[in-house]
Formats: sequence, C-alpha cells, structure tokens
Amino acid sequence: MNFKCLSTLLALVGIANAVQLDSVLTTENSKQLLSKFKAPYKTLEDAHYSIVGLKSYQQGGAVASAENEAACKLVKTVDTKSLTSIFYAATTQAEIPACKHEFNSETLEFVKGKISETSDVKTIYEAVSILKSLGKPVDSDEVISVLLAAVKADNSVLASSLALLTASQLSKPNLSSLLKSVDVEDMAAQADELSERYLHFDNDLAVTATFLSAAMSLPAKSLPISNVSFSKVKTFLRISQLISGTSLSEANPSIKVSILNVFGQPIPNLSVKAESIIRASDNEVLTSNAAFKVDEKMNYQLLFWKNKPKSGFYDVTLAASSPKVTLVGVSEVEFRVKITTKIALTNLEIGTAEKDQVTPTLNSLTYGGKTESMSADTQQRIIMKFQVQDTTDKSLITPHQAFVRFVSSTGQEIIFVAEHDKTSTYKFEIDLATAGREQFNSASGKYSMHLIVGDATISNPVFWKFGDINLKLGEAKKSKSSFESHYSAKPEIQHTFRLPEERPPVFVSQAFTAACLLPIVLLFIFWAKVGANLGKLKLAPKNIIFHAGLIGIFVLYYFCWKSLDMFTTVQYLFGVGAVTFVFGNSVLSDIANNR
Repeated sequence: MNFKCLSTLLALVGIANAVQLDSVLTTENSKQLLSKFKAPYKTLEDAHYSIVGLKSYQQGGAVASAENEAACKLVKTVDTKSLTSIFYAATTQAEIPACKHEFNSETLEFVKGKISETSDVKTIYEAVSILKSLGKPVDSDEVISVLLAAVKADNSVLASSLALLTASQLSKPNLSSLLKSVDVEDMAAQADELSERYLHFDNDLAVTATFLSAAMSLPAKSLPISNVSFSKVKTFLRISQLISGTSLSEANPSIKVSILNVFGQPIPNLSVKAESIIRASDNEVLTSNAAFKVDEKMNYQLLFWKNKPKSGFYDVTLAASSPKVTLVGVSEVEFRVKITTKIALTNLEIGTAEKDQVTPTLNSLTYGGKTESMSADTQQRIIMKFQVQDTTDKSLITPHQAFVRFVSSTGQEIIFVAEHDKTSTYKFEIDLATAGREQFNSASGKYSMHLIVGDATISNPVFWKFGDINLKLGEAKKSKSSFESHYSAKPEIQHTFRLPEERPPVFVSQAFTAACLLPIVLLFIFWAKVGANLGKLKLAPKNIIFHAGLIGIFVLYYFCWKSLDMFTTVQYLFGVGAVTFVFGNSVLSDIANNR
C-alpha cells in the first residue's frame, strides 16, 4: 500500500466510526504502519502524505519535529511549474505552522489559471486546495461551474468524489446543481458488495476512502444514501468493538462498548445510549433511552443487571453521537446479548409405581443429596418430578435440555428425556415392561441414576447422580457392542455358481458332426460328376501361391475355432486374404484368356 492509500485511511480516523467489532489494528500493527511515515522522505509527495497521516493518527495533535523539519525542507524544493508539486507543498505547509514558504504572484496566477472548463476534476481539486491552503480567495460560483463541465466529461466514482471534496472547501457553495450531476446514491450503487457486510469500489482502498470522505463532507440533509449502505462502505474502512462480550450475568453485569478508530484508539466526547433493550422471547421492552456512562479507560458501560432481567436473549439497539465527530450509519446499531443465571432444583420427587396404579407414592429428594437404594421390575414404572428455579427472582424456568441417565455396571448408558408441562414441572416416567425390553435390552442389574439439566442461559448446569436402582428385567438378550456388531467376523458367504446345462447324448453330437462334414463330401461328389480335375493346372508360381492361400484361409478358420480369438484371426486373414485375392485374380484371368 502506498503513502496515498495509507494517509487516506488515516484521514478517515476522525471522520467515520462504527460500534460493531470486526477487527482493529493491534499496537504492533500501528507501530509498523507509522514507521512508514517517519523521516527522512524521498519526495515531496511522500512528505505530504506522511504528515497528513501522522496528523490523523494523532487526531489533530502535534507531529514530531524531525518529520516537520524534513517535510518543510522538501516544501521549499517545490517545482512551481507542476500543479501537483505545488499542491503537495501548499497543503503540507498548511499542516506545519512553523513552515513558511512564499509563493510568488506568477505561481498563484498559474494555479488560478487551472480553474477552467478545460481542466479535469483532479486538476480543479488541486488548484482549489492550493488556494484555500494559502488563504487566497476562491470564486465559489466559478468553481461549481467548471466542476459541472469536468464531471460531464468524467463521471467516474473517483472524479465525482473529488468534485464533492472540492465543493466542500468553498464558502457557501450552491450544491444543488452539482448534486444533480453527481448522484451519491448512484455512486454507492456501483460499489461491490462482499459477504453482505462490506461495500467497496473495485477493491481499491483509495477510491473507497475518497468516496467516503466526499460523502461525509456534505451536509447531512444533502446526503441521499441510506445508513445501511453507508455503514457497509464504512465497515470496509472503519472498525470498533463491543468489549463486554455477549454473555451477561451477576458476575458480569454491564454492557461495555468501546468506540475506536482503526488503530484501536478510543474516540472521545461521545454520547452513547441504548435506545431499547428488548427480550427476544416475547418482545418485552426491558428499558429504553438508557444512557451509558464512560469510565477512565473511555469505555462506555450500562449496568444492565440492576433491572434484574430474566435469563434469555435480549436485542440491544445502540445509538452514538458526538458534537465534534461526524458519525453516520450508527444511529441504530443492533446486537444481541444473553443473560445467564444460576438455577436450583426444587420439588424433587422420585419413586416407583405398579403398572396400573393411578396415584403413585413418591419420595421427596433434596438437590445434591441421594435417594435410598431402589428396585423395580417389569410390572412397575419409574417416576420422577422436579422444577427448575431461577435463583435471581425465584421464578420457574424451562431449560431446553433435561435428561435422566441410567448407567449399568458394565458401562451401558440409557438416556431418557424429561418433558415439562404447563406448570413448568418436569416429569420423567418409563414403563419397564416396554423400556426394559427395548431400551435396557432386558439386562437386569444395578444402575446408577443421573439428572442432567442445561441451557445456553444457565451458568451452573446440573449433572447430578441422585441414586441407584436395581432392575429385574428378565433374562437378558445376548447383544453385541456397537464395535463388535460392526467389526466382528461375519459368516462366510458360500457362493454357488450356476450349474452348466446338461450336454446332449453322444449319438446326437456325432450326428451333428456328420451333418457338418456332409457338405464337404457332397462337394467332392459333385466335382466328380461335373468332371473337375487338375489336368490343366499349371505349376506356375502364381497358381501355387493362390491355392496355398486358399488352404491357408481354411487352416486359419480351423485355428479360429480351436484357439485364436476373432481380432487375431482378422489380422491374419487380412494378410492371407489380400495375397490370395491378388493371385487368384491373375489365375482366373489366365483361364479366361485360354478359353
């Protein structure tokens, strides 16, 4: 990141702030960043952005003398023929009161001449900034007029933002005409959104920061951009944090907010209040317009516990304002906190009852104690009742998780859910005739009983062994553990292939073979009848090759039937067949000619 991007970010420290934590620069990060602004400087541009950055980091405080002297020395080397060089020199000198450098009338006329309809927005911005830094008068109407012409030629986000920054330096400018050409809302719509939380322009910090500076330089009534969009742009650049955490209790009773700049420095002189705190479960408003108090560390805190809130989740709407710092987009910042509480178990009863007994007799039990040894069989039910009390206001609550756990001497666990009724009384009841067979697997023996109660808003969850019970559930089924059922050897699979079909009798096979050979026998008989002979066969090479090819084809057919596959046979047949065809054609031609 160059000096321009760094100082642009730093310049926003005192302009825009948020009250929701994303991340801030650590002290080590800040030191590394500030080291980039230390003297000596290579160029006037480096000096300019370093001084601006250091002033922003100090929130208007003094800059070290070494940096001031190094920057002032470069100011005096200004190139009066370069508008940008004059811009860096004049604006840097304005930040260093002890630095004095006179710009002659020729230089000032050169600068004023740049405020024309032929200049681009950046040139006009630099020219106006130079004159304002040197305390020279500027014609507001003329500047607005030339800005309108420049924006028509270049209406990019950067150019439009610089036009607004230029107008913000003028005394009593007529912004209505400029805002018709520079649509801030349309500019914001061009931003890229990331994770539904950030808006930025082409992932460019300098452009995004320039837009934010320009938008915030406008009067609030002239800002046609929603707080939501503005907050997303601002979040791309600005950070702060909620330091109390989201969990509040009697030990941590206050909501604490720290409003920081990007370097983790607190923003002073803020008025922070909770516009409303609403319980999420029933939308009851617990408090409204409650002011936060600032402590010695400049953290803002609200003693939430004094209202003795019930445990649960609460939505907090926070607002911050300042007479010195412009805060936009944080008028309604919302976050959720949860109130945790300690609980106590009351009205504990446990016992057994016969299967058809309507009114069972239950024994009282004190939380933390232990019931006498119990026993039950498949003709009985196990019953337990209890209530959960919030120790803060003694009210009954219904935690999300309430279980009764049985653990056998072998380590087997069976867990049942306890349900609450309309009176917030939890009841656990199991019929051992069914549960003994399905859940306990008919495994008789001694079981320890545990009660488990928990919730996200309970700070002291319950995990309590309250007694033992001897269950008589009949003969236990032999069951394998989950490990054994998954990984033990399975029965061997004996696969039987399909039996081959029975072959026909030998007589049928021999008859079929004879039928296949019959055409050859008939061939020789018919040859004999027509007088076929080898009398005119000449022992010429081509005749021998042709007949050898025919014999070779028949031999190849035999081997195809006996051992060769089709593809190998075709390869051989192609060679033998081609030779036979060529010489056969020659032989037949000779026979035809001889006739």
